[in-house]
Amino acid sequence: MNTTDYAVVYDVTNDKERRRVDKTLKGYGFRVQKSVFECRLSKKGKDDLVRSLERLGIKTGFIKLYRLEYSTKNVCIGDGRKESIDSAPAFIV
Repeated sequence: MNTTDYAVVYDVTNDKERRRVDKTLKGYGFRVQKSVFECRLSKKGKDDLVRSLERLGIKTGFIKLYRLEYSTKNVCIGDGRKESIDSAPAFIV
């Protein structure tokens, strides 16, 4: 099964809507910042995630999915340069 990595970024001002987005994304990936998740998804998984997010009917902000590309060397500035368990190819937002 082919998978692709995505960064899912959201900016939602309503607390109730934001909690629903957060809960949905926790089912598909892991948080890398307060409003950024990384998700490794199959085509079906991506389609399911998009449908789940669309069903939330967000009115006070937006949610964007960005396909992560690892064909070039990643650049990291700041404390993220430290070696960690996640030192494998990753995208740090």
